[in-house]
Amino acid sequence: MASSSSVLESTTQEIAQGTSTQQETPAYEIKGRTMSLEEWELTVKVESPVDFTSLAYHGCNIKEFYEAQDLLHYFDMLNSPTCVNLIRHFWVRAFVYGKHAAKLENGRKSTY
Repeated sequence: MASSSSVLESTTQEIAQGTSTQQETPAYEIKGRTMSLEEWELTVKVESPVDFTSLAYHGCNIKEFYEAQDLLHYFDMLNSPTCVNLIRHFWVRAFVYGKHAAKLENGRKSTY
């Protein structure tokens, strides 16, 4: 009996504060596996997307242009360490939606 009165009291407080008592949909949902490969069977190739040293060696020294714009920290972020286990976990659960399904979902999201 005490628990039902505390639920009623918290609901009354939410209504007084202007918050909704409806449950919100989660921002994400954890999907099941979508491929038959196991995570440890995937080989992840990690490489630096931009290698200024190699570019300068081949006659394309563009590092100075990015230095002048103070953008080298962006390339440091791109070339930072990669979480290989996270990538493997993502790929075995990845799912591709078709254009029709994406349009339907987008239509449902815009009505909220």
